[in-house]
Amino acid sequence: MRPKSISLDKEKQMIQLYLSGKKIKEIMTITGIKSEQTIYRLLDENNIPRRPKIESKKVSFTATKEVLSILQDKEDISMFINNAIMAFNIFK
Repeated sequence: MRPKSISLDKEKQMIQLYLSGKKIKEIMTITGIKSEQTIYRLLDENNIPRRPKIESKKVSFTATKEVLSILQDKEDISMFINNAIMAFNIFK
């Protein structure tokens, strides 16, 4: 087994980012970890369960200026729209 090249602090940061819902590519950018495989290996070593894969389909729509202004500061627009639709559907 080769020695760890990722510091304990960076590993903890990666785990926190993962648990907060950040995407693997975002975690790689933030932490400087260069491999998805490394992230998944560290998650497994720390007994962090993998998030379930979300079955999805890409769609497009035309947004008004008002909607675009709401979406412009959202970090994950897809998740925001999905959550809004699910919340709206509850009151249907």
